[in-house]
Amino acid sequence: MNHLPRAALPLLLALLVASPPLRAEAPPFQFSGFATLGMVATGQSDVRFIRPSINHPGAENPDFGPDTVIGVQGNIAIGPNANAVVQFTSRENALGSHEPSANLAFIAYRPTPNLTVRAGRYRVPFFMLSDTIDINYANPWIRPPTEVYSLNPFTYLDGVDLLYHTSIGGVNIEIHPYFGNTILSIYQGGNSHLDSARGLNITATTEHLTLFAGHAETNFALKWSGDDFLMLSSLLHATTPNANAILNDLSGNKGFSTFSALGAQWDDGKWLLIGEYSRLTSRRYTHDAHAWEVTAGRHFGNWLPYITLARHTEDSPVTSGRSPVPQVDGFLRAFTAARNLSQRSVTLGTRWDFYRNAALKLEFNHARISGDSWGSFFARDPMNARMQDRSINTIGASVDVTF
Repeated sequence: MNHLPRAALPLLLALLVASPPLRAEAPPFQFSGFATLGMVATGQSDVRFIRPSINHPGAENPDFGPDTVIGVQGNIAIGPNANAVVQFTSRENALGSHEPSANLAFIAYRPTPNLTVRAGRYRVPFFMLSDTIDINYANPWIRPPTEVYSLNPFTYLDGVDLLYHTSIGGVNIEIHPYFGNTILSIYQGGNSHLDSARGLNITATTEHLTLFAGHAETNFALKWSGDDFLMLSSLLHATTPNANAILNDLSGNKGFSTFSALGAQWDDGKWLLIGEYSRLTSRRYTHDAHAWEVTAGRHFGNWLPYITLARHTEDSPVTSGRSPVPQVDGFLRAFTAARNLSQRSVTLGTRWDFYRNAALKLEFNHARISGDSWGSFFARDPMNARMQDRSINTIGASVDVTF
C-alpha cells in the first residue's frame, strides 16, 4: 500500500488544533450507503464482458460480477470545521475477490468557508463523474461508458488535495489541485502504480449545466508477473534479438503518463445531455489512446430513456517491436491486443425510479471491436481467439439503491 506524504498528516492535525471554529457543529456521526445488483449477458458464447482492471472475467453468462457493488460510508465530525470520512466497498475485483476495500479514508479541514483541505485516501478525480463512479444510482447508466472510463481504471489516491469554491456572476466554480500515489492489482498477475500523481481540475456549475476540465501527470509503473507474460518473455529472449527493448516497453517502473479530460452535462429536468472526452499518453507500458462518449436522454416522469454513443481509439501501440519468428510474433500481438481496448458502441437504455432512492435500469449495447483489439471483452480461449473487428451485443439490468 502506498503511504501519504509524511508532512501531510502532521500539518493537517496542527491546523485542526490551532484554528478557530468557523460554523456551527455538524451532527457528530452520519452514515450512508449504496448498492447495485447488476447483471450483463453477452450474445456470443466465446467471449466475456469485462470492465478492464476492475473485475475478473467471469465464467457465467449472465455475469453479476462487473456491476454488482455495495458500499457504506461514515462521516465523523471533528469539531465544527473538520470531519473524517471512511468508505468501504465490496465488489468483484481483478483477482476475483470480493474482499471489502477502503476507497475513502481522509480527514477534511476547512480553514475558510470556501476552502477544504483533505489528507488521506480520496477518490481518483480524473473524470467528470469520478466521485460517483461506484454510486450507480447517481448516474443514468448501469455503468459509465467503458470506452472512456477504462482509460484510467485507478480507484483512489493516497495523498492530499484542495477544494476551493467561489462564484462568478452566478456560476459556481470549484478549483481542485491534488497530489498522491496509488496501486492497482491486474488480472493474470501483476500490479500498476501511479507515483507522485499531480493534477488540477476546474468545474463550473449553474442550475442546469456542469462543465469540467482536468489534467494530470504521473510517474507510472506496470509490472506483469503472470504466466502468459513469463512465457512471452522466455520466447522473446530465445528468438528475438531486440527482446529486451520489447519487454522494456511492456513492463517496468520507468513510465510517465499524462491524462486530460473534458466534460459537460445538461439536465433541466426534461432533457439530459452528457458529453466527455479523455486522452491518455504514456511513455511505455500502455497504449496511447483517446475516447469520447455522448449521451442524450429525455425525462418522462419517473422514466428516463437514453442513448449513448462511445468510442475508444488507440493512438499508438505499446510497442513497435516484432519477432522474426511468426509464432512468437503472434503471441506478442495477442498479448498486446488483449490490452488494447479500442472499440465503438451504441447503447440504448432506460431508467425507472420506481421507489424513493431506488432505480431499475435496462440496457442493450452493440459494440464493434476495432482492429487489433479485444475492446471490453475477454476471450474464453485466449490462445485461439479471433477478436478483431467483431460485433458483440450485450444486455444488462440493474437495481440501484442508496440509503
